[in-house]
This record gives sequence, C-alpha cells and structure tokens, in this order.
Amino acid sequence: MIPIQTQKILELLAQVIVADGHIYESELAAFSACAAEIPLLDNSGTRITHDFVRGWFEAHSTQISAFRANDNSDVDLTRLILSLADYPEKQAVVDALIKISQADGDEHLEEKLLISIVKAYWQYDGLDAAGSTIGT
Repeated sequence: MIPIQTQKILELLAQVIVADGHIYESELAAFSACAAEIPLLDNSGTRITHDFVRGWFEAHSTQISAFRANDNSDVDLTRLILSLADYPEKQAVVDALIKISQADGDEHLEEKLLISIVKAYWQYDGLDAAGSTIGT
C-alpha cells in the first residue's frame, strides 16, 4: 500500500500514457523517471523509486486503461484532478505530464487536452493570472 495522495498522483500521471490509446516504452520510462523525481512517498515515508513506479504501473495497467473506457471517465478524471487541488507540488506534476506526453516524440491531441484540463482545474496560469482574459 501507498498513501492515497501518492496513488492519486500516479493515477493522474498514468492517464497521459494511455490518453492516445497506446502505451509506448519511452512513455513508461519517462513515467518512472518523472514520478520518482516528484517527492512521492511510500507508507514508510521513503521516496518511491523508478522500479517501484514501474511495478506500480504493471500492477495497475488494467485499471488504468479501464479508467478512460468507462462511461463516467470524464467525471472520474475531474474528481481525480480536483482531489489533488491542494497538492503542494503541482508544478512538478504538470512538468511530469508534459515530459511523459512528449516521450514518444509526438504529443497527441488527447495528451494536450488532458494537460490543459489539469491546468484549468488547478487554475494553473488560469483566469486568476495577471492580465488574463476570456476570448481573443
């Protein structure tokens, strides 16, 4: 078991891997590296490792893929993102999402959309930013 916050961050990061319907080795490598760089902890308070992250993905791959396939995936994704709104390392998570999405050499529309949704829900450079406006 791992703390619920660590579980949720890993679930969110994993969604960018499956967003385009393909799982590439380069994305898995980026996922493992990026998740290990974020200060995510296991139950003993130790930072998780590349190997741990990789094993977590393998153990949860069916659940991760099914997440986007269910009828309530948009609602589930919204709940997941909003449940992490107070996470103090949001910048690291957004950076990781971007790195993982670019790991296969092609940032797909679905991946860009996921990252945009995360930024919007977290008000990351959102309408609360100085000088921001709605429209063109």
